[in-house]
Amino acid sequence: MVLILVIMKLQITRFLFMGLLFLQPHFSKTQTFTQVTNSENPINQVTINGLYRGAAWVDIDNDGDLDLSIQGWAFRNDGGDNFSIVKSFGKGPAGGAPEILGSVSWADYDNDDDLDCLYSAAVPSGGTASLRTIIYENDGKGNFSEKMIDRDGAALSTWSSSWSDYNNDGSLDIICAVANGFIGLNTPSFFYRGNADGTFTKIDTFEFTKTLAPYTVAYWSDYDRDGDSDLFIASGPGGNPGPDFHFQNMLMETGKEGLKRMNSQKFATDPQDGQCYNFIDFDLDGDSDIFLTNYNGAPNRFYEKHDQTLQSNTSDFVFDGPMLGNCWGDFDNDGDQDVIITGDNIALAGYFKNENGRLVKTMNPFENIFDATNSNVSGLTIGDYDNDGDLDFFANGGVQGQSGPRALFRNDLSNENHWINISCKGTKSNRAALGAVLYLTTKINGKSITQQREITAQNTFMGHNSLRVHFGLGKSAIIESLSIHWPSGQKDEYSNVKADKFYVAVEGQKLEKLKTK
Repeated sequence: MVLILVIMKLQITRFLFMGLLFLQPHFSKTQTFTQVTNSENPINQVTINGLYRGAAWVDIDNDGDLDLSIQGWAFRNDGGDNFSIVKSFGKGPAGGAPEILGSVSWADYDNDDDLDCLYSAAVPSGGTASLRTIIYENDGKGNFSEKMIDRDGAALSTWSSSWSDYNNDGSLDIICAVANGFIGLNTPSFFYRGNADGTFTKIDTFEFTKTLAPYTVAYWSDYDRDGDSDLFIASGPGGNPGPDFHFQNMLMETGKEGLKRMNSQKFATDPQDGQCYNFIDFDLDGDSDIFLTNYNGAPNRFYEKHDQTLQSNTSDFVFDGPMLGNCWGDFDNDGDQDVIITGDNIALAGYFKNENGRLVKTMNPFENIFDATNSNVSGLTIGDYDNDGDLDFFANGGVQGQSGPRALFRNDLSNENHWINISCKGTKSNRAALGAVLYLTTKINGKSITQQREITAQNTFMGHNSLRVHFGLGKSAIIESLSIHWPSGQKDEYSNVKADKFYVAVEGQKLEKLKTK
């Protein structure tokens, strides 16, 4: 009898151990992220080379769930934590060569109701690099074909590229950042204005299209909330820290297209080695605060906006270290945004929970997965891929000339907080709603709180989070009001919206439920 009990105990222990190999939980006091490690899942199986690699959650086949884009690969969400390779997307990492980097930016550039990818990659060749910037055009069913930006598109050498609609005309524009002096790059950056017929016109009159600098990743945000998107170009890795490159969009001020260099704001004059800019209303006071991850010679920066002035904030997540990305989302659905910080120093990376306006590092999900001496955590993307009402994330690691580590983390939240998830589609505005700002008001802990979110196709390092907009609502099951400010100037207002649902907001129309699997 004793022997039988011992054998049964061993079998149970073996069963539990095998289960842990498949699902590895990472705990904090209030949060559980479970790493999905199924070896048959192609996102864990294929070889993806590169040192700095972007990622994004996107619904490429319009089936109501999020698929995964990793550098030059795309993976269709088959449900149940399973994915399959989209064979028509890309060619792997440039035909199998060891990429140095790869950026992804997704939007509906031809306004045909499906998402297309703007992809930049660099492949080393001797002392220089072979680079390419390509649009992967979606046929609406998740099948892709290559399209060059112009006749020189095959040889367009850039570090990263991203979509925006800087002139609010409904046609998406392209900025290609060029890091002069790195991997053989020696040209200014490129800018292409999108035309209504799906073509592009090259614009070379902006400062960044005429001067050489280590431009790496460009971020767009309507920072001053005047109805147009402003431009923030991170300049690391630039060696010695110096001012990054920021431009105020003058469309609303002058009625004409134009970008004016910012040179008086504190974030524009502080020495930076900028990698990733994000614009969030961290303190829920109705304006945009700035968080910037720096790489070398300057700490991360956090600028809180009060009375229209910016103040530097010293906190637990403002520290020195070779950091790359910062990714924001309400992971515990309590009504404020938390952040995950990534970088070359894996020990400094981690999940920082927003605890009553103070960000506290509660866990580091990467330290036991990513090789701290031989890899980084570069690309990261946030989205609710399993449609259960909480935010999950995928992390990309990089190793020079090798296939780096990567990990999918499922959020297993059980605090019963409410949430809402909104997909926005423009009609007069660009179809992907880039540049739209959403304001949501509801009562949380007895107070009427207004949160805001902005839709952008570049808000992580070399990639972006899901274009679907997620709000945590705490214990509130009803949204008092939801206001969507579209790039066209249209403002749509909704009230008494039920929580815990996925919605589609079409510009100028009523809110509808999103059809999901």
